[in-house]
Amino acid sequence: MDRATRSPACWTASGPVGPRCIALLRRVRASGDTYTLVRNVDRDAVVKALAGGFVAWVGHSRDVVRLTARGAEYLDRLARVE
Repeated sequence: MDRATRSPACWTASGPVGPRCIALLRRVRASGDTYTLVRNVDRDAVVKALAGGFVAWVGHSRDVVRLTARGAEYLDRLARVE
């Protein structure tokens, strides 16, 4: 089995989501229903998370996101090391 089939990296149009995006997804999941972006690194990572369909904005605010079903599924696959 080659590395590409075992890799947990998910690709968006701009490349792999990377560890910062994965960390953001984990913080969003841990926060419950919504997560308020408070760190500068969150603001950088949210661009890739949105492009991958892993998070969505809540209302008209550009500071609050929620985890989508696709994001939850991706985190579950990472936890199972698929």
